[in-house]
Amino acid sequence: MLRAAGEEAAVGFRRFAEPEDFAADLLGGQFEYLPIPGRPFSGTLRVLRLGDTVIQLAEDGAHIARAAFDPGIVGLVFPRRCHGVPPTLNGTPLQPMQVLLAPGGAEFLAQAPDPLEWGAIALPASDLEELAELTSIPGRATGSTRLLALDPVAAEALAAAYAGAAALVDAPPEILGRPDCARVLALSMRELVASALTNDAVAGPPGRATREALRVVRGAEEFLRVHLARPISRDELCVALAVSRRKLQDAFVAVVGMSPAAYLKMRRLVLARRALLDAEGGTPQVKSVALSHGFWHFGYFARDYRGLFGETPSQTLARRHGPKSA
Repeated sequence: MLRAAGEEAAVGFRRFAEPEDFAADLLGGQFEYLPIPGRPFSGTLRVLRLGDTVIQLAEDGAHIARAAFDPGIVGLVFPRRCHGVPPTLNGTPLQPMQVLLAPGGAEFLAQAPDPLEWGAIALPASDLEELAELTSIPGRATGSTRLLALDPVAAEALAAAYAGAAALVDAPPEILGRPDCARVLALSMRELVASALTNDAVAGPPGRATREALRVVRGAEEFLRVHLARPISRDELCVALAVSRRKLQDAFVAVVGMSPAAYLKMRRLVLARRALLDAEGGTPQVKSVALSHGFWHFGYFARDYRGLFGETPSQTLARRHGPKSA
């Protein structure tokens, strides 16, 4: 995806029609995109790598994302524009001029019910620590993710910096090829991030209700992973997670925007699709894949699969070695 644009710089641009392909091209961590039933997905991704600093600018459709930057990296994610309902991060609705500060290894869940434009910068935690000695925000490069409410000046500066980065991706390659250009730009972006964290940014650590909702959703996903080959009832989940039906429902609606049953079925369908696309050796049988992912009624499986992905399981198998992106 990336092409060289100077000794220390590389840029890339790509369009996507599949959320999983989009997530696979994101740099700096582990990312998973899940589709939202009834909402078609398309996306574009611009990447500007300046040494060990990576700037990514995206426009993507409705999705649910699970993500974590790699250990030793700090990510700052800035929603640039929302075309509809604002996204939620770890079950908390995103407010204007808020950014996500994500230390390496700290997982976060995002739900974007409508198309979204965002930018992210990933840089070594050690570099941010050196530049951010001015900031009073505790745990800025370690611990859990947090939402920061920036002041208008800092938010405007970040928006302008991301817009400039996007322009550089589309610019002639000789611009970034100038001597020391990548190094100077990387330092400027790092200083801008450090400055944003010092301009009276207000850290919003997750409250008890948010932490509990995340625990419930993650626990349910782990329960599904262990019992993937059979259906799971709502009451069984409640017992396993020690929660009431209401608490189970509220947790899923807050974090992923849908009921437990709808989300877990969608999760099974995504995993089944991966099995159809990624199986090594001989071609898998649709029936065996359906059974191994807890779908015992093949007609319902085919209907729900087509409703989510716009093609039948057999059509997925037929194109498993074909191109995946638009």
